[in-house]
Amino acid sequence: MRNLMLALLSLALLLPVNTQAQDKRALRAADLSFSAAENDYKKSNYKEAAQKYTIVVNTVPASVDSRKHLEMRLDALIKLVDIYFYKSVNIQQACEYVNEYSNTMNAVKNSGVLRSTTLMKYLKQEQDFANKEAKQCEGYERVGSDMDKFRKNAFEKEFGEKFD
Repeated sequence: MRNLMLALLSLALLLPVNTQAQDKRALRAADLSFSAAENDYKKSNYKEAAQKYTIVVNTVPASVDSRKHLEMRLDALIKLVDIYFYKSVNIQQACEYVNEYSNTMNAVKNSGVLRSTTLMKYLKQEQDFANKEAKQCEGYERVGSDMDKFRKNAFEKEFGEKFD
């Protein structure tokens, strides 16, 4: 019984240390990916940059306690929106990143991780997205739903059957 208790205690102490080491490696990978993405972006290699920025977004959670990594995540999202709206156009992907930026900002606003001036910068960016890109996304989604209705009606006219 005593050996079992010692084994459980050892496991309980080692598990958080191992998890923290994995988190540090993931954040280090995000650092490397972000640096490489910045270089690709400067060289106008937008496809490669987008892949590397996506790694950052997928690796760094919105709830991270590191100011550096949170800023890295937000900057990566900003660059992804720019790439997919204006450089290598993919409106659907761009809209997903606009929504992801908004979700991240909802988590960040009251977390206390960012300094006030830095938070203000990212809040301004969120407003800019809401005024321009989010409106384009709404139009894109509206056109998509109208197109679906058109296809459904065309199918029903062509084949004389109801399509659900």
